[in-house]
Amino acid sequence: MKRAFGVIDFTKDFFSLTDSEDMIQVIFYGSIYNKKFLKTECEISDDIENDLLIQKAFEIFNTDLFKKIDGIFSIIIYDKSSEELYLVRDRAGIKPLYFYDFNQSFIFGSKLKDFYTISSFTKKIDKNALILYLSYGYILQPYTIFEHTHKVKAGHYVLLNFKDKSWQQKRYWSLESCYDTPKFYLEEQDILESVETILNDSIKKRLNDNTNIASTLSGGYDSSIVTTLLTQNSDKKIDTFTIGFNEKEINEAPYAKKIANYLKTNHHEHYFNDNDAKEIVPKLCKIYDEPFADYGATPTVLITQMVKQNGFDSLFIGDGGDEVFATADDVSQFENILNTPLFLRKSLYKILNIVNPSQIPAIRNYQNFPTKYYKFLQLLNATDIPQMVKVKPILFIEDEIKNLLHTDSVSIATSFDEISFPKYSESVDQVIGSYFKTSMVDAELVKSFQSSYNVGISLKEPLLDSDLIQYMAGVSQEIKIKNGEKKYLLKQIAHKYIPKNLLDRPKSGFDIPFSLWLNGPLKELVYDQINETRLKEDAIFDVSTVLKIRDTFYKGNQAPKYKLWTIFLFQLWYEHNIKD
Repeated sequence: MKRAFGVIDFTKDFFSLTDSEDMIQVIFYGSIYNKKFLKTECEISDDIENDLLIQKAFEIFNTDLFKKIDGIFSIIIYDKSSEELYLVRDRAGIKPLYFYDFNQSFIFGSKLKDFYTISSFTKKIDKNALILYLSYGYILQPYTIFEHTHKVKAGHYVLLNFKDKSWQQKRYWSLESCYDTPKFYLEEQDILESVETILNDSIKKRLNDNTNIASTLSGGYDSSIVTTLLTQNSDKKIDTFTIGFNEKEINEAPYAKKIANYLKTNHHEHYFNDNDAKEIVPKLCKIYDEPFADYGATPTVLITQMVKQNGFDSLFIGDGGDEVFATADDVSQFENILNTPLFLRKSLYKILNIVNPSQIPAIRNYQNFPTKYYKFLQLLNATDIPQMVKVKPILFIEDEIKNLLHTDSVSIATSFDEISFPKYSESVDQVIGSYFKTSMVDAELVKSFQSSYNVGISLKEPLLDSDLIQYMAGVSQEIKIKNGEKKYLLKQIAHKYIPKNLLDRPKSGFDIPFSLWLNGPLKELVYDQINETRLKEDAIFDVSTVLKIRDTFYKGNQAPKYKLWTIFLFQLWYEHNIKD
């Protein structure tokens, strides 16, 4: 598949992005959904390639162009006359884009592993990024796992000036800006009709550039509404794909199959087994550019392989449903805490902070109690919802990371700290918006995009359409979550097409049976990666701390399984990306 990549050596005078002699040179990687609009704006009648369209449009609009493009993309633009390079990433951050700046070398590209081929690139682990990985299981933008290497942030562009060899990252779109106007209060039916129209338009946009399509179908609302509207808007029978599990408590395949039968799709399902785990888990370190411990990555990789093996090159997914239509699981808890006077919370925090549960033998290994206790204290101490969202998903707490990395400080400014919602935003908006700008961009979309990219599949994400995001930002939280029913609008639309009894049930999620596989088909691999000899050789983690996590789990205590998985995935990545 096409991707952007380039190297600038500042010790040399000449640079050219392409073979073209044009003053504006462009590499475009992605899809434009409003190509007709851009051609009209530029007064272009011919059917031209995206690279040339962006070139012509940039000549007219300069950086204002980035606000006009509706699509998913990484764009590289070199302006010879001003000696400036632009690295542009789409609004939701679906397409990745990286850059490296060190020792007279500037490298940029859409695949971090491409940087390995450049002799001037140094693969030195960034300590701050490692702290983020241990905290969340993924690395928040703009950090990457390597020093001097950065992500272009979603909705941003990087401007590199050749004359003074400096760069700056600038925002052209932000989610927060969508909440900068008052809520509109319309009749519920009018809102439903508008949302359904936007959803259908979103599907149609993404159908235009490809007919060889498939859809994931988990049996939940997000993938079901996407698949439903695909069947409504395509003149071909849709193929759907589902991963099942033999563990009944997490298996949604039977529900997905019932929905597929109702929608009359060509349905494909595969039940994940021990052999799949043994085959796919070792490949994760090659598929993902950085250490990545999202436990849903394994079935995601398998489903994209299935799609490709069945001859499809485009895949519709339901990512973004929780963040756009509002699940907001924690909103009541957050509101209750924030409604408690700050001086009371601070006082309680000081009292409870005296106790360190990690030092109490009876509870330090009991159901992750020290981690839960730490999170509760941090919630008490938080001043706003983004800081509360920052705390909820933490894997390793501060003291654990200090012990693991032999460091005195783990304080890092992250994208959580940059989130600032305007006055018209409500509590639900701030919860889903905080997750949108962090875990969705840097985990959910990474999981989906890099697994699909690995097999050459183009990803379609209609629930992250910019028009839909903008419209839903104007909807009041009273209708986003109506009478306690989350994703109310999405569910009402889905019930028009699919019987409620097929959809309305507790969602188990796209999960994997950790304990069984870590104790079974993956156990030997875990010990290969996590042992005293290997840990001492790598000199990344404190040996005794990691071995204690491993041994506690294998003695039957389930509490550290996510921590064990996180270190295990890092060790695999380190072996294949640093040591090889």
